Amino acid sequence: MDSNAAIDRDQQTARLSLSQGQRVAAIATVLTLLLVMLKGTFGYLRHSPALVADAVHSGADALAIFASWVGLTLASRPPTKRFPFGLYRAETLACLLVAAIITVAGVRLLMKSISALAKGQDIHHRSIEVLLVALASAAISFGIFVWEKRVGTRLNSQSLLANADESRVDVMTSLVVFLGTGATYLGTPVVELGVSGLLSVLIIWLGLKHGRLALYALLDASLNPDLELRATEIAKQVPSVMDVEQVKLRQAGPFCFGIAHVQLRKSVDIARAHEVAHEVVRSVRNHIPQIETLTVHIEPYHPEFQTVMVPVSEKDMDAAVSNHFGRAKFFLFATVSSKGVGRVEYMANTACRMPARAALAVIRQALKNHSVDAVLTREIGEIAFHTLRDHQVDIYSAPGDSTRNALARFLNHDLARLVQPTHTSEAAAAPPARSENESDRTHAKGAEDHHV
Repeated sequence: MDSNAAIDRDQQTARLSLSQGQRVAAIATVLTLLLVMLKGTFGYLRHSPALVADAVHSGADALAIFASWVGLTLASRPPTKRFPFGLYRAETLACLLVAAIITVAGVRLLMKSISALAKGQDIHHRSIEVLLVALASAAISFGIFVWEKRVGTRLNSQSLLANADESRVDVMTSLVVFLGTGATYLGTPVVELGVSGLLSVLIIWLGLKHGRLALYALLDASLNPDLELRATEIAKQVPSVMDVEQVKLRQAGPFCFGIAHVQLRKSVDIARAHEVAHEVVRSVRNHIPQIETLTVHIEPYHPEFQTVMVPVSEKDMDAAVSNHFGRAKFFLFATVSSKGVGRVEYMANTACRMPARAALAVIRQALKNHSVDAVLTREIGEIAFHTLRDHQVDIYSAPGDSTRNALARFLNHDLARLVQPTHTSEAAAAPPARSENESDRTHAKGAEDHHV
């Protein structure tokens, strides 16, 4: 399947998930409003200030859930010309409104509780209906909490998760109201006022917490470093990707928008780089569907340390670079960095006597034992050239003087990168295989007269 089609399919699935969130928010709003009416009616008729205060708090919850529904409805709309990135942040704004409502409700409850305690307000209600309503409210709020938590986690919806936390507080509030009204029923009304004050402090804390998260999201703060690290590791696994700077994500409602700086070898052409970028997007979004958009910037790969491979005729840094790649007697492997040439080792070319495709054999041997980043050579055939390119190895045209000078010029970025072989492959026109003695005589005469 085409990568763009796969991304469009994932976006449609994400919008379908948003519609599920809308349905949850709408049903939760209706249930919460019913609780408000139930608690408010019995609290007023039975003169229970704790139950009335709990009804006010549930009313604030209903408004918060309604705001969440509005936000999810707007976020589910597809992008338009005016809003090319969608209306996902409407859900974040709704979350901020939720936090404000929760905080205000908590402050008002706290002020009422302090005022009642300061005045020594006496409470007179001895009704079993108040206790039953408080227990029913706790049970219904618990069901709403479980539902919102499950759907909010699946959709990564900030407002649904905020409402789930508030529904959990409703469970505790209703239970404490049950205990407080029970204490009043037994003749100790001060307990009801005290627990109401403590719950008010908890509600204020939750409001400030969710407000801070929503504000950070609006300011494009990094809210999920673990998710960024996971996206980075996924991008690094894509073939041809040499390195990836840590992916940066910003929250937009239930989705994330990201930027990835992907490093490729300089030998990778534009068409292949475009394919790699699409593959990075596809791979990351397949593993992390909540990432709505990932912008990939392609940059050249500049490792701190590189392993450079050079065909040489002698084990000497002052020896000249070999005229022929596959028939060189030795290969030098040097670890280089901005500080200069570090470790140097040599590998004997055991394939130099092969009648054909010696270069291919030596490349396989070299890549098996070394992580080669670049090759410096005077000449190279088609098979060797494309094999190295397929393994993400850059190839440079080396001068005819010493290996030492070639490495120095490589570090100074003074060598031309080869974009095609220096000559055609002679594998098809290679002579028939000789006997071992014939091969020995040919090698003694000068094996480097053959190009592979």
